[in-house]
Amino acid sequence: MVTPDRHASKRRLICLALLPLLVPVQSALASKTTLPIGSTVIPFILPPTYYQYYPIDAFYAGTVVEYSLVSNASVSTAFMTATQFQDFNDSNGPVSNSIVYQNGTASSQTLRVGVGPYYILVYAYGRTANVTLTFTVFPNNPFAFGSLYAPQPSGIASFGLTNNSGIDAPYEVKSSDVIGFARISTIEAYNSTAGSVGVYASGATLQMNSVLVVNEAGGRSQVYWCQNTPDFVTSADVVAMSDSILNFSSTGFLSNSTVTSEGGLGTVYSPGPTGSNEYYYEYEGSNSTYTLPVGIVLLINETAEPGEGVVVQYGARVLDGQAFAGWFDNVTIHDPSVQSAYFLTSGNDTTPAGTFYDTELVFAGEGNGESTNFTQMNSALGLYYANGTTSVLSPFSSYFSFGGDTSESADDLRVSYLGNGGATVAAGAPNYDYLGSASGGLTASSVESALGFPGAQGTSSTTSSSGTTTNPTSASNTSATPTGGIPEFPPALVATGGFLGVVVISYALVRRGRRGGETMDERSGDGA
Repeated sequence: MVTPDRHASKRRLICLALLPLLVPVQSALASKTTLPIGSTVIPFILPPTYYQYYPIDAFYAGTVVEYSLVSNASVSTAFMTATQFQDFNDSNGPVSNSIVYQNGTASSQTLRVGVGPYYILVYAYGRTANVTLTFTVFPNNPFAFGSLYAPQPSGIASFGLTNNSGIDAPYEVKSSDVIGFARISTIEAYNSTAGSVGVYASGATLQMNSVLVVNEAGGRSQVYWCQNTPDFVTSADVVAMSDSILNFSSTGFLSNSTVTSEGGLGTVYSPGPTGSNEYYYEYEGSNSTYTLPVGIVLLINETAEPGEGVVVQYGARVLDGQAFAGWFDNVTIHDPSVQSAYFLTSGNDTTPAGTFYDTELVFAGEGNGESTNFTQMNSALGLYYANGTTSVLSPFSSYFSFGGDTSESADDLRVSYLGNGGATVAAGAPNYDYLGSASGGLTASSVESALGFPGAQGTSSTTSSSGTTTNPTSASNTSATPTGGIPEFPPALVATGGFLGVVVISYALVRRGRRGGETMDERSGDGA
């Protein structure tokens, strides 16, 4: 008879957890670390004398780990330090040599732990057990489950966490505007299996993603995920501007009757089979050619209109000798009970979907969870936020070299931090790291100059963290008069020497995966 503490033959069970929505299968195969933070639910089956474990790295001295387990057969559930786990795994030590140890068909614990690696371990000492493990980790460190492995969405992102000598501390940012800069010198992507998921073999995206929180009367909040995404077919040198809004709430105003876009550009798609929270809005424009090097600026703005809803505006400018700029989509989430709204970046919370409240500007596959290989890449990125009434762009307090929420990814991009919210991205051995911190403020023209934008003026202006300008560049609004109700860009993006002289343009509605303008050679060459 095998007792809970003495097991002559113990074997690790290699099994795959069922994956929540928006997580790429290929990432989960590479590492458990890609499981989303939050209320992560993992069902698995353990034959007798097998065990399964999940690594958890606590980078913050006050990390809270909550877990619960239910099983149809009695199992041992343990929470171990790295030393305790090594003793169990390598030396046939007892399960009871743990911080917490329980036997039975149910287990539940809430623990506050210090900095270091830990393990949740489940061991079937009797008969085959059908187990469901649920756990959360706060604050939501992207390394909470250990080191990350390729592929990952690669670029620059804020998770609302700063790192000081290996110890993380959470912070949060609430903003009305998220702004991303990209100066792309070379970009080529290729994935021979892309056609199997309905995208082009040479397709790739640059995604600026952030989480929108909508506060309603009565104290309820809705959570949406907003994407502003240039969609490239790199072998044809074309790019199409696209955007989407996904519902991260269990409820939420996101259906054909509650979401409208100006001019009827986008479409709301029906939910999938797993629940009403899968309604999503999507728009993709027609193709435009680009020449390298190319500078791209992306903007997402929200405006709460009490009694009406929240207006989410998507803007872009591409500089390539035939510059265009403007708000290319203007979407209203109709919610009469709205009181306020903001984009939230927070390291001490999770969305109702169990994902990060992060803001990210990352290169990745073209769509549908694809991971692509970048055969050429040489770019510089910058990611900032603003609140619409100032000419100052604020960097996030800290940055990482990867995003946490999008399901598309890249196999082979390496990121180097430039400071002040900027980074370079090149093809090479990937690194998924904490990049560093930032402070103070910047103008749009100074960011352009620092990132080497084509035609950048070289005029710079920085501000202190209090917002007091030093060596200021005079500001003037160079936006064209809005037409068709499309609003102007906020003052933060129209400084002299900056990049947002607005010419409003319209795009034809073309669904992603059925892009107009590609040639038959491009289609056949991509295998799509």
